[in-house]
Amino acid sequence: MTLFWQQRITDRPAPGRLLAASIEAWRSARRTVARTLRIRRDRVWLDELPDHLLRDIGISRVEIWSATKFGRGYSDRIET
Repeated sequence: MTLFWQQRITDRPAPGRLLAASIEAWRSARRTVARTLRIRRDRVWLDELPDHLLRDIGISRVEIWSATKFGRGYSDRIET
């Protein structure tokens, strides 16, 4: 879909390309802010859990940051 979107942008005149690029930049920024807020919310939620529930999930308290930023399997990929 991205390739099709890029083809549609290149077929437009310069002002149309600028508008399309601005809209795409706005959407990208909005997704980035939403992801950042979701990560912060999840960190707070995991921080409030007791240690035995974190063990059930499969992470330790020191892995909360990497688990929320990169996903649960990130620490496994680093160690191997």
